Amino acid sequence: MLLEILPIVPLVITALAIFPMKRGYRYIGYASLAASLLSLLVIAYIFLYVPEGMSSMPWFAVGGFTFSIATSTFALNKMLLLLVGIITPLILTYSIGFMDVMSEQPRYYFEMLVFASSMMLFSVAANLILIFLAWELLGITSYLLIGFWYHRPNAPGAARKAITTILIGDVALLAAIVILWNAYHTMNIYSILSAPSSAVLPFALALVLIAAFTKSAQFPFHEWLSDAMEGPTPVSAFLHSSTMVKAGVFLIAVLLPLFAHAGLLWVLVSVGLVTAAIGAANALTSHHIKKILAYSTIEDLALMFVALGLNAILAAMLFFIVQAFYKALLFMSAGSMMKANNGEEDIYKIYGSYKNKLLLVTAAIGAISLAGVFPLSGFFGKVAIDTSAANNFVVYAVISVIEIASSLYIFRWLFIPARKPAQNKDFALGERYSHLPKTMLAPAVVLAALVFIGSAAYFMLPSFIVPTQYVKIPYGLSIGVLDAAIETVLVALGLYFAYYLFRKGNASKLPSKTPLRFLLYNSPAVNRFYDYVVAAAMGISRGFYKADFSIYSIIKAGARGLLGIDNDIRLSVNGQVNRYLMAFIIGLILLVLFMAI
Repeated sequence: MLLEILPIVPLVITALAIFPMKRGYRYIGYASLAASLLSLLVIAYIFLYVPEGMSSMPWFAVGGFTFSIATSTFALNKMLLLLVGIITPLILTYSIGFMDVMSEQPRYYFEMLVFASSMMLFSVAANLILIFLAWELLGITSYLLIGFWYHRPNAPGAARKAITTILIGDVALLAAIVILWNAYHTMNIYSILSAPSSAVLPFALALVLIAAFTKSAQFPFHEWLSDAMEGPTPVSAFLHSSTMVKAGVFLIAVLLPLFAHAGLLWVLVSVGLVTAAIGAANALTSHHIKKILAYSTIEDLALMFVALGLNAILAAMLFFIVQAFYKALLFMSAGSMMKANNGEEDIYKIYGSYKNKLLLVTAAIGAISLAGVFPLSGFFGKVAIDTSAANNFVVYAVISVIEIASSLYIFRWLFIPARKPAQNKDFALGERYSHLPKTMLAPAVVLAALVFIGSAAYFMLPSFIVPTQYVKIPYGLSIGVLDAAIETVLVALGLYFAYYLFRKGNASKLPSKTPLRFLLYNSPAVNRFYDYVVAAAMGISRGFYKADFSIYSIIKAGARGLLGIDNDIRLSVNGQVNRYLMAFIIGLILLVLFMAI
């Protein structure tokens, strides 16, 4: 029963705090924070004391079949639930300092907690209907949060783009659920995992893949995630660390034995490698401080899919955990830099991050963890991905190049905003950095600590996620000295290029026609191709609209003509007998003439 009511706890507390309030908006953030902390206590109890297993309670009956609310507390469920529980109060604490407009806060905090509750529900759901319900709630609340600042010119379009892309996956997931129900006559995913294979299973799993790729922003559905940066920075931090974009990865991880049996793991590897390359290339070229991190998230998620495709679930889940901490930290750091620079989002127009030493240190910790520097947790996550691909030279080589690129772009992200501002802006900028709210800096410090502590996941995960009837672990976690040395060399190469090009300012000195300068200052061709495809689709859509409008106009004109004739006839029927007689005679004459001819 505890699992069933867990997602409701933060919503009820926040609703009780928000709805009676008309003036005390300043306390809504604290009420929401209290709700998330209470949820964390419940989650901690579940994590520590509730044994692994499933529970269910009757929900509704249709046609003699009873659907149940089925929840599970297996290792993967507990892992995701704990991540959501830890990240949520940190994001809400940061929000207290970040959100300035009081009148917007009730809506903001309620939507954030619906979002968190949906993720909690998704974490423990063992029933396909319950999974789909949580899946839909995540999509709807992400739409509301991405378009939260709807008065900004780009926010509504970004929200529409996100929900439109995600809806493709929603339809695919619903179709997969229908197929699985027809094949297995159960909605329990663990019953499906233990059932004999069906002929329709590969088709259903292909639809699940589409759903996962749309939710987790994988090629060709990746573009919505960068546009989602139109939402408030805490939303970006929440979205990219432990919530919606991880849902697709988690769903594939739970169903991984089915994908292995159906022979579809190669799809995960192929799509993951392509998406990771696209994400890294975009992060190298973007000037938007949050979009760089968004493209980095696309790359991170892609590497998780690659690890799952290589059947290395421990490596994927280790990276799943450590990425949550450093990515939330990086987004918080980006938001603080933007706030000190009056909301500026272009890294070439952001200055002086060194003026707040605490901010600079926490941002640097997040950056070097993303790059994969020992002994931070990102190092263990990156090396685990590398070692999972060690037996496949092509995959290993591609991942290595991508990791050099990720080291390059994240140090670029760190170096450029640390430049000195113009003399006349120095004092005001220093004042704004020194007056950043403590509620924005404190959660960053906690996350920086978690980036270090998260390294323990490498040692603890193999004993936490163990082989069961539902989880197969063909490969463990093993990092050798050579693996660590190779990762260090890859990071050092990226750091060297970043220092030479951006810290020393040599990027602008490159000849204008070199491929490197083109890559550094222009969007990759895939984005242009994507834009052309979208433009072509819009053109075709407009053509259909014009054709439809023309047909409608013709029909409408015909209807108006008939209506005019009807009006003329109706006006002639006026009760004057002499006119009737005249009309009869004229008609008779015309009939005689016609017959004579």
